[in-house]
Amino acid sequence: MSDMEDMMRAIRGVDFTWKGPPKYVKIAPGDDGTGLIAVFFDHPDTYVKNVGLDGRIRSWGLYPYVPAGQKGEGIEDVPYGGMRKMHAQLIYAPLNRSTKLVRPEDQFLNAIMARRKRELKEVDLGDFVSYPVCLCAAGFNVNTHSRDIKTATGEDRIWRRFIVSGGMSLGVFQDKVLAPLMGWVRNFHAHILTDYRDGTLYGPKNSKSIDMMHIDNSGYAFLSEDDYCLAHTMAKVGDAIGYEYDIRDHFRHDIELETILPLDESSGRVQILSGSGLCPAENCNGNEAWSERIETIADPSSPASKRRALLSEINSMPNYTDRGWNRRPSFDLDYFDLAETTGAVMTALGTKLSYSPGAKMYKVPMAPEALLEYGPGFPSKRKTTREVTLPEGDAVSLGSSRN
Repeated sequence: MSDMEDMMRAIRGVDFTWKGPPKYVKIAPGDDGTGLIAVFFDHPDTYVKNVGLDGRIRSWGLYPYVPAGQKGEGIEDVPYGGMRKMHAQLIYAPLNRSTKLVRPEDQFLNAIMARRKRELKEVDLGDFVSYPVCLCAAGFNVNTHSRDIKTATGEDRIWRRFIVSGGMSLGVFQDKVLAPLMGWVRNFHAHILTDYRDGTLYGPKNSKSIDMMHIDNSGYAFLSEDDYCLAHTMAKVGDAIGYEYDIRDHFRHDIELETILPLDESSGRVQILSGSGLCPAENCNGNEAWSERIETIADPSSPASKRRALLSEINSMPNYTDRGWNRRPSFDLDYFDLAETTGAVMTALGTKLSYSPGAKMYKVPMAPEALLEYGPGFPSKRKTTREVTLPEGDAVSLGSSRN
């Protein structure tokens, strides 16, 4: 680790140093273990999972949490793994064809996932999959909300309430319900679903999303979401799962089970009940960064030029152009239209499941200026953002949501 990393760990009291010879993984010659977190020196069958201050387990329980009373308390203390990954991939398979030994991280996660697969095979899902043809065993009345994005009074600013079948596969749930329900672009960025009870991760098999390069900062590996259903992750009222969209920007949501409806009331249909709050714009750097953006936009004392620049950036993002939100007369932070959202989900349910290894619809340039080059085939002037005219007075409308 760098001196700066060591210093920051010491300040926070978090120790990532070696814990002696590894109990399970094999380390190849040429790998001195730099950047390898302490848990990988333990045994995958007996390691003690890190539990958050809220009692929830994330990322297989691999990462420690920032202690209470310190800046960032309660969040996972994840070391930057970029340098470690670049170094290790040249030593281990598959890039190093002279060995069949994969990275220690992968050895450890492969063992964890193999054990978890065996455990999940033994789970009795009961009535949740009594009617597998309909993928309907019970209805979930679920409330999903975006963490850390609050109103001035501390309430969740973005939330949705809906009913789905407990027998729905996690892959269908994310692609055809969660993404359009929240307002994300389907099959654009990678994502992870987390069972907070034990930290098990589920995600898109063989995803080719560009943000998959950051998977080492989000638990290293996950089980295929197509092989499991919601009932594998929720069993009783109060259970919750995490939904992380874009594993570079880390837009994090909590999904809580509020009600399990009687079996004879379950039709297997997805129903959108209510909601509030406009979905964050794609590529806008996660919950905290989005909160900062909307606070700036909503503050009339912020420089008008800065507010216009932020609104132009937001309105150029693919989910805003797809849903037409960039054409609304004002930027309403609390906007939610039940009919529009229901229509988006129903449209998604009527299409094929997205193919995660396939090509993506959108390409984001390295910088807006990349589209301004002149020459054969290039327009002399090409706008990369939509110009925004701020209304007189307040920067945004804070009108009521349409439920």
